[in-house]
Amino acid sequence: MQKTLLSRRQFLGTTGKVVVAATACKWMCGEACAAARPDICVAAVCGIYCGACSQQLRDDPPGSQCLGCRSTTRAPDYALQCEVKKCADAKQLPSCGLCRDYPCARIQAFFNDTPKYGLREKNLDAIRDRGLPAWLNEQKARWTCQKCKAPFGYGARACPQCGAEVYSDAEEFEAFKKAKAAKAMA
Repeated sequence: MQKTLLSRRQFLGTTGKVVVAATACKWMCGEACAAARPDICVAAVCGIYCGACSQQLRDDPPGSQCLGCRSTTRAPDYALQCEVKKCADAKQLPSCGLCRDYPCARIQAFFNDTPKYGLREKNLDAIRDRGLPAWLNEQKARWTCQKCKAPFGYGARACPQCGAEVYSDAEEFEAFKKAKAAKAMA
């Protein structure tokens, strides 16, 4: 039997990437994000919680799913062209909500009227007000079925595991828009 040996450089290169990714994520996001997998970051710089994305919730083989725009091993193609991510990277920020210029015109252009993407503003405000680790903990709880503790994602109106009704992103977005309108009227 012939053994395949990695050179020291190959071993350290592969191992180093995983350690650096896990360490960077823990440092930037806290334990909440780093606990999932060391190569995934569920907090997109623009305020999307990737942990509720269908790509993250699927049981596909490793290597076939999106690992989030901040993944150090396999970010989606759009992340390379994303002006918001480029800006956050240049400022060495894990989230636009932590930027002293938030909300700038660049991120405001990302706010829209679809629930998943429209909640960016609410999420970034929460990150600014409570910090990224606290927001990640809140999001993990928010996207977990209260009845059976199974995760669910964007677009769900019922738990995929037990069928219990869940608080949908559409309901959350409508509530956010109403609160924002009321605040603007005050």
